[in-house]
Amino acid sequence: MESLCYTLRDLMLDDIGNLKEFKKTITRGKRVANFIYRHGRILSAMREKTNGKEIVRPGATRFATSYLSLKSLHKLMEGVKALFTCPEWYASNLSKTKVGERVYNTVLSIEFWNAVEDCLRASAPLLIVLRAADGDEKPAMPEVAALMTEAKEQIKKSFGTQNKKGLLKKILDIIERRWLKQMDHPLYGAALYLNLGKFYPLVKANDDATVGQLRGCFIEVLGRIIPDVEAQMKINRQAIEYEEQCGDVFSNKMAMESYDKMSPRKCC
Repeated sequence: MESLCYTLRDLMLDDIGNLKEFKKTITRGKRVANFIYRHGRILSAMREKTNGKEIVRPGATRFATSYLSLKSLHKLMEGVKALFTCPEWYASNLSKTKVGERVYNTVLSIEFWNAVEDCLRASAPLLIVLRAADGDEKPAMPEVAALMTEAKEQIKKSFGTQNKKGLLKKILDIIERRWLKQMDHPLYGAALYLNLGKFYPLVKANDDATVGQLRGCFIEVLGRIIPDVEAQMKINRQAIEYEEQCGDVFSNKMAMESYDKMSPRKCC
């Protein structure tokens, strides 16, 4: 699921970054960062203004690095502004070039920094949620779904005070479209059904609705990968034993004590 979450993150952020409200801002942010790091004296002067702190360099591709670069640029905003208003900048030949003038105008543009803040409002909650899938405790799909719901609420709240309902709708539409396309699949329900440490707490809590939904996902996947009806019936009977915690495996004390302490991948 980890690689899928990375893909989902990239697809969402790429689509959001391609919105006209953000595409220009991301390009301008890359231009500022690349300009600074291509010129040694300017870079040295920036480090003095930012107390040695660095801008995250945008990667060759789009996606998360573009947003992380904007985040670090915004964090160092005052130091970067001071760089382009200091005597060293005005005395340099770079300040008289077309590229230098464009970067200078960008850094001192209120409109640019406001747009950067909008980019961060849209991206930060998604980066936090999808990064959770890469933690030590890999969350199950329903947990990721809950985190995604929370991310959307945070985005709604952050844009709610900005009077930008049109932009907010575009962002939420992208998230919904990508989420449904990538994650709304019975395979993930079947995986959760077979994850002892996640599934049995639902049984013990008498959450019959969720148990039934996950069992339906399992049966659907079973029908797709096992064409033989007799084999399907045999596996289905075993699934019933599994669900009711009976059979040879569940008479093993060690197996019962460790089912919620080991990753399903390690149990295989």
